[in-house]
Amino acid sequence: MPDTRQVHELLTQIGRGEILLPEFQRGYVWNRNQVRGLVQSMYRRHPTGHLLLWKTYKPSKVRGAEASEEGSSLLLLDGQQRLTSLYTLFEGKPPPFYEAETLFFDLHFNVQTEEFRFYQRSLMLRNPAWISVHDFFRRGLGDFLRELPRLEEQQRATLQNNLATLTDLDAIRNYTYAVDHVSGDDYDVDEVVGIFNRVNSAGTPLTKADLAIAHVCSLWPEARGEFRAFSARMEERGFAFGLDLLTRCLAGVGTGSVALEGSFFQTPADVHKQAWRETKPALEHLVGVLRHEALVDSLDDLPTNNVVIPMTVYLSRHGGQFPGDDIRRRFIRWMFLAALWARYTGATETKLQQDVALVASGDPDPTHELEAAILRERGRLVLEQKDLDRATVRSAVAYLVRVLARHRGARDWFTGVRVYDAALGKSTGSERHRVFPRKVLLKAGMKDGRRINAVANRVVLGQKAPSPLRNVSPADYLPEVNENQPGALAAQSVPMDPELWKPENFLDFLAARRRLLAEAANEFLASWLPSRPAPSGEEYVRELIRSGESDDLEFKSSLRWDLREQRVNKMIEGMTIKTVAGFLNGNGGTLLIGVGDDGEPLGLQRDFETLSKKPDHDGLELHLQQLFVRSFGEATASSFLTVNFHQIDGRDICQVTVEPSDHPVYVEQKGQQAVFWLRVGNATRSLPINEAVRHIQTRWSGR
Repeated sequence: MPDTRQVHELLTQIGRGEILLPEFQRGYVWNRNQVRGLVQSMYRRHPTGHLLLWKTYKPSKVRGAEASEEGSSLLLLDGQQRLTSLYTLFEGKPPPFYEAETLFFDLHFNVQTEEFRFYQRSLMLRNPAWISVHDFFRRGLGDFLRELPRLEEQQRATLQNNLATLTDLDAIRNYTYAVDHVSGDDYDVDEVVGIFNRVNSAGTPLTKADLAIAHVCSLWPEARGEFRAFSARMEERGFAFGLDLLTRCLAGVGTGSVALEGSFFQTPADVHKQAWRETKPALEHLVGVLRHEALVDSLDDLPTNNVVIPMTVYLSRHGGQFPGDDIRRRFIRWMFLAALWARYTGATETKLQQDVALVASGDPDPTHELEAAILRERGRLVLEQKDLDRATVRSAVAYLVRVLARHRGARDWFTGVRVYDAALGKSTGSERHRVFPRKVLLKAGMKDGRRINAVANRVVLGQKAPSPLRNVSPADYLPEVNENQPGALAAQSVPMDPELWKPENFLDFLAARRRLLAEAANEFLASWLPSRPAPSGEEYVRELIRSGESDDLEFKSSLRWDLREQRVNKMIEGMTIKTVAGFLNGNGGTLLIGVGDDGEPLGLQRDFETLSKKPDHDGLELHLQQLFVRSFGEATASSFLTVNFHQIDGRDICQVTVEPSDHPVYVEQKGQQAVFWLRVGNATRSLPINEAVRHIQTRWSGR
């Protein structure tokens, strides 16, 4: 039979250290509505559940105190959230076992309407019917009544007319709970954790991470303390890793899985301890990389913390550090891509598990596959103007734009101080300043709040703009910024046409800045790719031309201009794609565009003239990149292809250097099946299915 105890008895036992909290319990997680609902139900004498205590003679790790070594200990299994809330209201401080960040002391009660609310100044100020529940409970009904003569007449009269209500409120201290017990020497910690998991399933939902932490603490009681101490140390550097994230990292490092089920719950304590020894240096190294190289100085700079987990698992398998500069840079690029394209939005655990499995597979560079997973899901990795059109200041795009400004050396427009100190690994400010102030736009007739608050109307400053300039048109203050801080506008991709700084041209300004931000972001993401300096230079290209076409070298007279028919011919572009695909599927090679079959430099002038927007190197390079992305996918185009331009005898030549692909590459042609091309001798040919299968098995047998 359960015993019964009144609230004041339970709170006294907690204060004396007679009721303790086992270490495997999670911290306090209730919100205001839950606290208010509890007190309201108790006031109305509604049932609010029962309590479950574990009476044990086996010393167990507890929070905030030590379990008895001699007699029995009472450990709270079910009821922590309720008793913590009540202890806080009655005692004005958290219980000894409290562990969280937020407590609620400002609950109020209306003695006339019998309504509970958290403090609202507009509703409660100078309204004598509202009293502080905390103050009332702390003093008790007797002391509260003795204070009545000292109150103002209106408040005294209101309270005296509602003494019955106050008596009912005070009766909460005598509210009775049924207390069940788990006792006897037959229960060990593991069994009690199982009971804890089952009984708590009806309360605030337990996450898998909550259950996992409880399980780890049952095997390794010091785990929670280890996690907390490490998190506190990392918080000093801006990275307060929560218990959920640390548990996922622990699981990934120890088992290669973040599913927090199955194998995780069968993992012995020594494996968890070893995994933690590997996780800590991995996270510490990663924090250094993020702060000083990626210019991410806190978890607040990432739209999701989950991107940290695969990188930590990878680092743990490589001695806590990235094996080289190229791998480190590729992981940073992947992190930004995963954040930008919301890799872990929807089916989070499934995608996280897929990525952790990739980094735990032993592949020395899994970033190709990690990026490919994003590409398959999103269809592209290139940021477009339209992605910025509806982006809010809390969107993933906005996070990237803020970090982008740091990497471009952004300075405060009015003080000249850089917005990020890379040496210290610390932001010097993150004020999101509106280029066009709200009042200026409202005066100009702009009523669309989404446009006013658009990412394209925001820049990063170290602090708020000087007061006289906060409501001034950019046409009036940007010229001075440009003069006093040269390059500061361009660093944040602000269009430099003064006409666009006028309020009547605000929408044109947004369009222009979206374009500039998209271009800057794509350049930034591409800059993390390892530099693959292909042999180049005029003498090298001359030597290539003299050597003639071979199994790793081919000449093309033009990219898209048909010299015979004197027109643009997309079939010629198709021949270029065929050649590049053949090199990708073979041993790599070099394609020289603008060189005749006989080795004569013909140049690219006619190709340039076919490009209406940018009839020059930049335009042709952009066209080539788009062609490669369409044909091979962005991951392949960015990883294995390099484009350079040279001048030979006064004529422009394009050099495409192709590295061997780490996977088979197919080319889809309109109305036809995908074709597998391969460089054979000094020609490129399509392979029949049987030959293609044989080549793939031989070429990529290790994959």
